[in-house]
Amino acid sequence: MLQAAPTPFAAALLAGGQSRRMGQDKALLDWGGKPLWQVQLGKIATLNPERVLLSCREVQALSPAPLGVQTVYDPPDNQGPLPAIWRCLDQVQLPLLVLGVDMPGMTADFLGEIVQRGLSVSGRGAVYEGSRGFEPLAALYPVEVLPLLKEAVDTGNYRLQAFVRAAVEAGLLEVLPMTAHAAGCFSNLNTPEDFRQSNAEL
Repeated sequence: MLQAAPTPFAAALLAGGQSRRMGQDKALLDWGGKPLWQVQLGKIATLNPERVLLSCREVQALSPAPLGVQTVYDPPDNQGPLPAIWRCLDQVQLPLLVLGVDMPGMTADFLGEIVQRGLSVSGRGAVYEGSRGFEPLAALYPVEVLPLLKEAVDTGNYRLQAFVRAAVEAGLLEVLPMTAHAAGCFSNLNTPEDFRQSNAEL
């Protein structure tokens, strides 16, 4: 694992998705004997961020949050991950590492590499791009993207791919090329079959 980043940063676990295709709350899936949200939160906590946020819906049973973790609730209409990123980044006013709850293959070491790359140039973050497009739910966002996020929220344009593209074109995000090793880290749990296959590999 790379050395701890000298620049302070924050980290947010995004766990408020509706999980419609899964048929049950992905954050509460049993992953090695623990709820998946706790497993994912543990990964980002090992990176020693200045602040740790848990973004979720108020009706979810994600409590109690570990000591030192701040819970940020989604609005009742749950507008998806882009407004959640905006709320978290606006609260911390620090470079923000974001992790989606449904990426159990993501490792703390790989997240540490994202942080290092994202903090290597002041005012610029880092995001991977692969065959599916950008991977915005395991990326580091600089505070400088807040105006773009606010514009997206104000206009109701919640498409993460469009926001990331705008941030890249503005020079606010470095695009990292996907490798075979990285692709496994970004694998999502979207359906019960995804969960059965991934859980069998534990």
